[in-house]
Amino acid sequence: MFRIRASQSSEQSETDTDGLARRPQNASRTLSEPSNALLDKLPQQPGYGSYQRKTSNAGSSYPDEEATDLSIANAPDARTFDQLGLHLVHQIKDAVCDIIFVHGLGGSALKTWSWKRDTAQFWPAWLRDDEQLYKMRVFTFAYNSNFRGSATNLNITDFAKDLLFHLLTFSQGDSEPIGSRPILFVAHSMGGLVVKRAYIVGKHDPEFSGIMAQVHGMLFLATPHRGSRYAKVLNKILSTAPTGAPPKAYVASLDAQSEALQDINEQFRKICHDLVLVSFWETAKISFGLTKAHIVEKESATLGYPQETSSGLNADHHTICKFQNREDSNYVIVRNTLRLWVARLKARDEAIRPQAFRTTAIDVDNSASQVTAILGIREAAEDELKLHGSHILEGTCQWITRRRDLRAWIEELNSPQASHVFWLVGLPAAGKTVLSSVVINHLQFLGKSCQYFFFSSGHQSKRTAAYCLRSIAAQLAIADGDFRSRLFALHEETGVTFSTQNQAFKAIWEKIFEGIIFKMKFQQPIFWILDAVDEADQYSLLTDTYDDIHTYVQRSVKSVLPDNKEVQIDVTRRILEMASGSFLWVRLALETLEHNWHTEDDIRRSLTELPQGMENLYSRMLAKVQNQSPRLRAMAERILTWVACSWRPLSISELAVALEPDFNGFIRLEETVVEICGHFVSVHNSRVLIIHMTARDFLLKKGIDRYVLINSREAHTHIAETCLRYLSSDKWRRVFKYFQRPLDISNKNKKQNKLLLAEEGDPFLGYATCYWAFHLSKAHLSSSRLSDTLQEFLNDYCLSWIEAIALSQNLRYLIRSAQYLKTYAKRISRAKGPGPFDSPVSLTFFPEQHVGVIKSWANDFVRVVGKFGSNLIQCPSSIHTLIPPFCPRGSMIGETFSTSQERALTVSGLPYDDWNDCLASVSVGDDLIASRVLAADRYLLVLVGSEGSLFVWYADTCESARIIQHQEYVNLAALDDSQTLVATAGTQTYRIWDISTGDEIHRIQRTGQALTTAIAFGTEASDFLIGRDDCSITKYDLRATASVSSFFRPTTPSTLVQNCPKAMQPQQSRTRKSTDALCAPESLQWLPHGDSLLIICENTLLVEWCLYDEEQIEHNHIHPREMAISQDGNFLLTSDHAGTMSVWMFPRLTLVYRLVNENEYIRSLTFSPDGQRFYDIRGSVCNAWEPDALVRADGESLEDQSSVGDLPLATEPVIRSDESSQCQITALTGDSEDRYFCVGRDNGTVIIQEALDGKRIRKVYGHSSTSAVINLVWSASGRYIVSCDDSSHIIAKRLEVKSEAKWAVYAVLDIRLAESVQQFLFSHDEKLLLISTATSDHVWNMKTKKEICSRRWGLRQSRRWIAHPLRPSLLVWIDPKEVHTYTWSTLEQSDPPQDPSRTPQVLKPGHSSTNKIVQWIALTENQQTIVFETLPSTGHTSTRASSGLHLELLSTSNFRRQHPHAISSDCMADLAGRVKRLIGTYQDTIVFLDHDYWVCTWRIESEVLDVKRHFFLPRDWLNSGTLQMAVLNRQGTFFCPKYGDVAIVRGGLRL
Repeated sequence: MFRIRASQSSEQSETDTDGLARRPQNASRTLSEPSNALLDKLPQQPGYGSYQRKTSNAGSSYPDEEATDLSIANAPDARTFDQLGLHLVHQIKDAVCDIIFVHGLGGSALKTWSWKRDTAQFWPAWLRDDEQLYKMRVFTFAYNSNFRGSATNLNITDFAKDLLFHLLTFSQGDSEPIGSRPILFVAHSMGGLVVKRAYIVGKHDPEFSGIMAQVHGMLFLATPHRGSRYAKVLNKILSTAPTGAPPKAYVASLDAQSEALQDINEQFRKICHDLVLVSFWETAKISFGLTKAHIVEKESATLGYPQETSSGLNADHHTICKFQNREDSNYVIVRNTLRLWVARLKARDEAIRPQAFRTTAIDVDNSASQVTAILGIREAAEDELKLHGSHILEGTCQWITRRRDLRAWIEELNSPQASHVFWLVGLPAAGKTVLSSVVINHLQFLGKSCQYFFFSSGHQSKRTAAYCLRSIAAQLAIADGDFRSRLFALHEETGVTFSTQNQAFKAIWEKIFEGIIFKMKFQQPIFWILDAVDEADQYSLLTDTYDDIHTYVQRSVKSVLPDNKEVQIDVTRRILEMASGSFLWVRLALETLEHNWHTEDDIRRSLTELPQGMENLYSRMLAKVQNQSPRLRAMAERILTWVACSWRPLSISELAVALEPDFNGFIRLEETVVEICGHFVSVHNSRVLIIHMTARDFLLKKGIDRYVLINSREAHTHIAETCLRYLSSDKWRRVFKYFQRPLDISNKNKKQNKLLLAEEGDPFLGYATCYWAFHLSKAHLSSSRLSDTLQEFLNDYCLSWIEAIALSQNLRYLIRSAQYLKTYAKRISRAKGPGPFDSPVSLTFFPEQHVGVIKSWANDFVRVVGKFGSNLIQCPSSIHTLIPPFCPRGSMIGETFSTSQERALTVSGLPYDDWNDCLASVSVGDDLIASRVLAADRYLLVLVGSEGSLFVWYADTCESARIIQHQEYVNLAALDDSQTLVATAGTQTYRIWDISTGDEIHRIQRTGQALTTAIAFGTEASDFLIGRDDCSITKYDLRATASVSSFFRPTTPSTLVQNCPKAMQPQQSRTRKSTDALCAPESLQWLPHGDSLLIICENTLLVEWCLYDEEQIEHNHIHPREMAISQDGNFLLTSDHAGTMSVWMFPRLTLVYRLVNENEYIRSLTFSPDGQRFYDIRGSVCNAWEPDALVRADGESLEDQSSVGDLPLATEPVIRSDESSQCQITALTGDSEDRYFCVGRDNGTVIIQEALDGKRIRKVYGHSSTSAVINLVWSASGRYIVSCDDSSHIIAKRLEVKSEAKWAVYAVLDIRLAESVQQFLFSHDEKLLLISTATSDHVWNMKTKKEICSRRWGLRQSRRWIAHPLRPSLLVWIDPKEVHTYTWSTLEQSDPPQDPSRTPQVLKPGHSSTNKIVQWIALTENQQTIVFETLPSTGHTSTRASSGLHLELLSTSNFRRQHPHAISSDCMADLAGRVKRLIGTYQDTIVFLDHDYWVCTWRIESEVLDVKRHFFLPRDWLNSGTLQMAVLNRQGTFFCPKYGDVAIVRGGLRL
């Protein structure tokens, strides 16, 4: 990288502003060195012109600090040293931040900031005496902005680059470089534009981006953001003045109509979201002859951005940046602003420092796997380094390490003159990659911190910029413990990983590089070696070489043609036009020109005849291939086809299989490849590689004088067919059995890629498995043979392929293959319609039905991952036996494979013919109403405002994590940007919580009577904002003990329009009528880029308000009631009054997906952070939806898309019906013969259905239509059914079967109790019925229909009842502490007398029984064991959370020989830890759901670890409410409610 600086003289104006009335004074100017020469040249006068090292003896106010201070002398020659450049005014050890002052038009380093231009009143020097601000390093920067004097074409961009250069090259003794700590800018007038421009340039230039990442805030003093009307006047005066001063480009840039200003504002607005911005405008006017005016109007001096704070200062344009003394009110305002910023930075530094410098006990070897998992790295960088290093011959390539320029680059990196970039260019296959490996090894030998990446256009992953960043970050994390701990902390706090599509280039760059790396202080320089950058997918993101090439060409042409400037310009232009960004091409052109420059014709001829890149060389290589025998030529073309078009480089063994059956029996394929392919390929470490990306382009693209050797479509067709034929074999299922081991649930978190083990005997298996769909998406559409091969593969062998992917433990390949399959189907659909066609061959063999079948298969693959993914990883073979029965009948997998003869498992009862988009549902409790849903990376949060409770679930498993109790009515909740904190707004307090622990972090007491209407976290992590209905906005600084840092409230009618601040009012032309829709907004949301608002008006009109364009766009086709916007800004989610949800794609808001609902009230909506899932709130239930229309593959390209682009392809809208809108099942029971089951619904009905297929038999009876049946029991003989609804209404009926499907129903009971029923229990002969509530028990006679006895206990009891296993006249009371026996007829305790000589004993559970309840109880079929479950008491009878669950066993034999008080239970603590939900007993086993939702059995009295897994449940069945109702009958049939239907799983326990 070249950096050119030149000294030039200038005239420094006496005035420091845009003023017109003062005469300039000439002053000599020299280019200031990066170090501060000003300090050394100032006159040494006691008290004024001296600087000193402050110590306690010198009277320092801060004796423990070392500081170097500058006081500006009131000497007549002080002006001489008011120089250009960057000057250090105040130095302090361990400074909190750097503050840099930048003057305006005609200003200077010192006088701009000095009252009446007296440098003795240089106010930035006052900051060192402020006890809150002295911990800052203070700089002032000056540039040549004198509007008088010699002509200059400098503009604002030139000044900005000068500022960046000085920041980068600053050096002052042992001072730390700028960029090692946060940076604050204070800018006056045009200086603010210079600072903004510098920030724009620096953010996009890798050389400066690290410094710009440290910029915290900008304070603008009368900066003309939108220009000034006096700019043209000034330039006209300059052009007509007697001194002859010409107009200045930078003055013209200040005009209100300036394109330069518009460009700065547009770019700055997009990248300034993380900055703190404060703008002050001038309130006093300056005299111009007989008139007075503001130089910069208020409208121009403010940005109008959401994060900006603005105010006026009582000063004119000249004095707004100067203060009379330290009591000056303007100085106090500016000083207090700086104090606020510094206080925040101190608090942030104190919070970060303990974590940043802590030592970690994690062993590097063990943590490396965690690093690679977080960053999604699949191949070790060291392996590739070894690969390239293995080709270095002893004694060669070491010359590169002795080169003077390389050594200078390594050793003088901290020098101001040193370049941070070292370029190495050369011919293709000339050894640049090997030289890169030499440099890497050399740096490592020197003990340098070095990370590296080798781009490869032949490897679809390693050609992406995103993968490069992830690899660099992974290597740095393994090498640097500090960065590793910060990366782990980021992952632990947010759960974020960087291997999915949403974590593409931008996310990785911002979160890891700008968010962590560029803010760290490393102990030594870090070296990054990037090889073959030109082979990256979008290498311009990593470097922009145009300026470097332009400089190189300019210098070279000038040395060849030194005397003819016109020819130089012409030749330079032509070479740059032909170079296409390639250094290689430029070098070839200049070498040719060096020998052909004598005449203009020679020059033109040499440029005209110069081959394009390596065209001639490649043509000669191609001719060598074509001149071989026909068989060798065909073999070479086939090899080149695979090498040029494969996803990644193939190994020799993979290529050998791929070439079969056409070519086989190779003796030494490695040598054959090199010999017959004309040196287009090389073999390294048994990998076959193309020599250069330009060689690939040559082979695939048709030239002017040659035909294309490899037709891309035909090549991909052949490769796709080869892969599919290879996978279409029955042998794979037999092969995979060898790599399946018995499922060990204790090691479920240990993952091993078993596909690699299978590849040892079948090397092509991995490539064919992972990449066949990629080639299919690019294949010819006219190939009927490919179509037939694909159809055979999908119909007969795709399950084995899915098993192979599951063996690899990476289901992203399945998602990605589905996306490629959809791409293929879309290409067919487009080709069949009007428009350009892929091939002249007819597509009649592709009927529309066939296209639909391909899309259906793709949808199936996506759904398999969504509903069975974690279970498929644990048990890959389940794709053959367990998954197909759970697939809908109309799905391709369900239709093709679920009826196989080997299926022992069957699923019936669900009427759905296609996949449901509901992934899962969770409930906050039947009696509660949820009010808001929030989604973080790891968590799902649902607010129940009336209870002041925030329910937290894990987002990936929908398991309950915790409940956060605010203990007040809460109306609002909000997440911070890191998604680790959540804020809740109650009636008395505002509280901040740590989501991962549930701990309260901050509490703010509410003041005033105004209602809270909005809460949010600010751009700073410590900022918390509260908006109220009196139009006030309060900002709290959480790090400063939640103190108020700013407050806004309009106080005069002139600042209000319809009780709202004018700043929030749309333009007048838009709201002239009071009936205008925008006058009554219902809700609004910012779009992520911050330029626009979406507003829902009371008539459901959706308006997009583009703030900076002053435009309102009405979207009349949406009509939303609620809305949410995805974090990436791609999608809008809405619900209407009927409960229909729709997903729309920006920017045109086209419909992507719709879920139709007839009548459901949706209270809240939100997207997941990755935008692939959304959630809604309906009553007490939160639903998670994952339509495949939103599911996207990971960062690798799909249809030639770069990993840097995240936008999904537009698709036709998907319309579905919402199954949850039907009447819900709220209670379920089965008969004893596996013929029928009975359900109770939320409309009060009780219905009998067939157990075989779920067919409805008849409605037995009904409760009130407004009540839900919550308890339902069917007696063992089938004679009685009893139920209770949520109003404590109890109905019992006697049933009698008259004939097939005909039932007689007789009334028995119809009563109402004062509280909800917990349990119904029939006696052995079914003559008596026990009705048990929390505080009472009642026994009814079923024949006389009368209550025969009852007991009221007064307090809530924690017991459950069970019929005595030995004595029919008794029943047993079991609670967590005791066991008692009672008589059926009297409910009197009938415990036999206990031996007085023995101490009374109570039940001895193996856990604390305090606040426990017995939630569930059952007797095994062999009558030998009572099984019961205890849970913590929550006060809600329907709660069945697994947290705190304990499993107890009682042997019935104890009832024969022991007093009940002496009976001890066996606490199965180890087993209970695996139980998510107890289902029942089957024969002599306990049946339960484990935490992975497998249905498991454990045989009583066997080893605790002897747990058998049978089958798992799809994730969309995992509704916490419906799982509580799941039951198992005596025959082992499993019944599970799903919305308004019941899924019937038969034969599962026989697996």
